[in-house]
Amino acid sequence: MRILSALGRILISWYVAAPVLAILGIAIGYALFFHGYPGKPKIGVIDIPYTGINEDAAYVITAYLDYCRRNPDIKAVVIKLASPGGGASASEQLYIETRRLREEKPVVMAMNGIVASGGYMMALGANYTYTKTSTLVGNVGVVAGSPPVLPPLAPEFIAYTGPYKLSGSSRRDWIATLDRLNEAFIEMTVRERGDRLKVSRTELAEGRLYAGVDAVRLGFADGIGSDARALEKAAELAGIANYEMVNVNVEVNRQFVQNLRRIYSSHGDAGSPLTEADARLMDIFVSRQAPEGSASSGSTSEILSGADGLSQADPSSEMDQWVNVEGLQRPLEYGVLGVPPEEAFPELPVEFNQPKFYYLHIGANP
Repeated sequence: MRILSALGRILISWYVAAPVLAILGIAIGYALFFHGYPGKPKIGVIDIPYTGINEDAAYVITAYLDYCRRNPDIKAVVIKLASPGGGASASEQLYIETRRLREEKPVVMAMNGIVASGGYMMALGANYTYTKTSTLVGNVGVVAGSPPVLPPLAPEFIAYTGPYKLSGSSRRDWIATLDRLNEAFIEMTVRERGDRLKVSRTELAEGRLYAGVDAVRLGFADGIGSDARALEKAAELAGIANYEMVNVNVEVNRQFVQNLRRIYSSHGDAGSPLTEADARLMDIFVSRQAPEGSASSGSTSEILSGADGLSQADPSSEMDQWVNVEGLQRPLEYGVLGVPPEEAFPELPVEFNQPKFYYLHIGANP
């Protein structure tokens, strides 16, 4: 009897223990696979969707760079760029943000078409730069519309304080500021390119454009290569293999739309249906954010309804931390009047927007 009783206890214990052990094994395997196993390393690919760089363009591109910097799965970044430059402050911001990203993970710049002035300034922030043989590179310098020697008198009904309140400065001060900005750009180029740069400061200050082969020979770029070569270099710098690519433009824009739905939705939920008024507001907002030369068809509501998974996306996803939700409302502040400045303030001279400086190539030929 004792033997049978002991055998019964053993069988009962196995009947209980086996399922418990099986469930425990599945749970451990799930945790290791989905949380402990890192999966393939990723390389983020940013395709700059703007030609000219202004403040709004810099805002969107900064969001792309910030996404890559904050995403721990992205081990390196490739930026595809073709730009003649743009506003001085916007161009400098992109250089600073690119350099900031470079401090945390490798950044490789694939230069296409023309990368001049402010566009080249952004490229200076990368670890390594590739150019095509036909790409035009360089054009270090500043462009500005200086005030006339004798500025026009303001209308009698315009009152202002100080002799330079309308113009911002005298012509002499304006030219001096231009020289200081140019010197800062030259110094930035010399510092970033170091011993690789084979031209003197005097030649650099001439603002020349160089074809890709010459740009590499003179140290403005690191090598001749395609976008695919840039990916290989990024993987090499990051020390990874068998990697996956992440389309950063798509990921950030998807999160942008999800957050936009939550902002404008009457229920404050990214998955809730939009009212007609919500859809119209989103149409206006998205149209103001469209990159230069981008082609879009259909209203925002149509795009959303046709996008798989967007309506069911979880608005509380941890991806929210990579996009500044409050910042998405910023363009509304700029366009709150819905008209250009000269229409909003018809009594004031249009020149009140001056002064402006540009790191921009505006010529037709090198």
